[in-house]
This record gives sequence, C-alpha cells and structure tokens, in this order.
Amino acid sequence: MRRLIPLELVVCPLCGADSSTPLVETPDHFGYVDGSFTVVRCRVCGLGYQNPRPTAAAFEAIYPPSYTPYQTERIEPGSIPPDLVRACAFIAQQQPAGGHLLDVGAGVGSFLHALALLQPHWQTCGLEPSPLPAAQAAHHGVTMQIGTLATAELAAQTWDAVTLWNVLEHLPNPLADLQRIRQLLRPNGCLYLTLPLYDSWDARLFGPYWLGWELPRHFIHFDRVSLTRMLHEAGFALLRMASLSGIDYCADQSMHIALRALVRNYTAHRLSQALIFSRPARMLCWRPYLQLATWRQRTTVVTIVAQPR
Repeated sequence: MRRLIPLELVVCPLCGADSSTPLVETPDHFGYVDGSFTVVRCRVCGLGYQNPRPTAAAFEAIYPPSYTPYQTERIEPGSIPPDLVRACAFIAQQQPAGGHLLDVGAGVGSFLHALALLQPHWQTCGLEPSPLPAAQAAHHGVTMQIGTLATAELAAQTWDAVTLWNVLEHLPNPLADLQRIRQLLRPNGCLYLTLPLYDSWDARLFGPYWLGWELPRHFIHFDRVSLTRMLHEAGFALLRMASLSGIDYCADQSMHIALRALVRNYTAHRLSQALIFSRPARMLCWRPYLQLATWRQRTTVVTIVAQPR
C-alpha cells in the first residue's frame, strides 16, 4: 500500500521570495512514507527549504509512533549518552548559575532528564507537539507542555535559556518561532540551537544520501549565511558556533544510506560495509577527515549560541 502524503507549495520562509533553484531530490531514506521530496535554494537569500512540503495533515504520517527519536530508555546517572553530557556541559559554560530553561521539541525528554541529573539547579519545562513522546517524558518526571511555540501559553521574558536540539529544521515557520523565542527570553538569556548545515563537508561528500536532508521531516535547510540572517531578523546576535555532537554519527549514517541505495547485492553490500567501517579505514580516512571538518567547523551538525540584540 502506497503511503503518499499531501504536499503544498510555499515561498521562501525567510525572505518571502518565490524564485529558487533545485538543490536535491530524495525519497524518505528511513521508509516512513513513500514519494520523492525536493529541496530548493532561494535565489534571493540562499535559504534551502523543502518545496513542495508536507501539509499539517501529514504530521502523523511523517512522525509515526515508530519514529526513532520517540524510542528511548530511561536515563540513569551512570548511563547518560555522551551527546547529552556535552550539551549540558556546553550550557554550563555559558550560564553556570542556571535559571529557567525551556526545551522546544523536547520529544521524550531525554535532554531535560539528563540536565536534571547533571545540573539540578535549572528549573525546566519541555514543549512537544506530539502527545505520545510528551507522555513518555512526563512518565519519567519531566515537566512538559503539549503544543507549539504558536499555541503554548508561555510568559514573556521569563526564560533564561531556550534550547532547540535538532528542531529548528523541522519547523515550517522558523522565523516566526525564533521571534517568539526572542519574546520569551530575558534580556541576557541564551538561545541554543543544534542543527545540520547544507554547506557542511558531509553534505558535499554524500550528496542526496546526506543524513542532514532527512526528507520529508526537515522543512528548512540552512547554510551559515542564511542561518545568521534569520537569527538577525528574529532579533538575535550570534555569539558562538561550535561542533560538539553527532559528528561520527552523521558521517556513518550518511554512508549507510549511500550503501543501501547504491549497493543492492547482499554480498557486495556486506563486503563494502566491512571495508568502509573497518578499523584501518576509520583510523586512516574517517578520523582525519572528521578532525579536519571539526577544526574548520564544517561538520554536519553545529551548535549555536545566540542572545537577544
């Protein structure tokens, strides 16, 4: 049975222009829905965006209960994933005193659970549009609201930090959401973003098989210029950009996607995997590549800190 979803044509979500060039066309590499999806690049501001893109009616199809980020186990003090440890430490560097933190797109609450264990001086709340993961988070003791930035009842200038970990690219109206966050933050508050950039080396290396496209769930695709412009137009100043997490994972997953698409023979596929992911290949090829990409800040995923201007 074909799992096609409704799509709609849109203009550039950043500048409103209706002039673009195609960037890439791919299927859903994770197999949740059928069809082919296109990312275009705005001729005016350079923002990448999916066009046509899924309508609101497609939300449950593209984020089914089996969606990988909705699957998690309870985090224990001695088994916090390294990416979450780094995220918590990064926030502690910027804001050691703590305060009130809102996690947008909190999913099953893994980050907030880790933060409560590592930095209990933060008062936190998660915002999640899907009831299923929100219920899982609440079951583990995380304070949650079900809704979006447009619908949730949140008081202005009451938050010291707002986090969006791999979330901004999923939002259909990111500029409006960033402007809303600007209203929520206190004057010296911080916005933390983790997101993929399509001017990364991985994107160039893997082309249509790059993990960062993740169509049709990623509506928006930034490069450094368009991200900086959107932050500025939303009222933020960029303070810091760093490569902190997901570096090995993104390259590995992109290679797996490419191998699944290009090497259909079972034996050849297994041999290719064994060679590409062997210890010598990792030591001689992947590790130097990833270290250089990290040094040049050209990894798939970057972490951003911004403050209200």
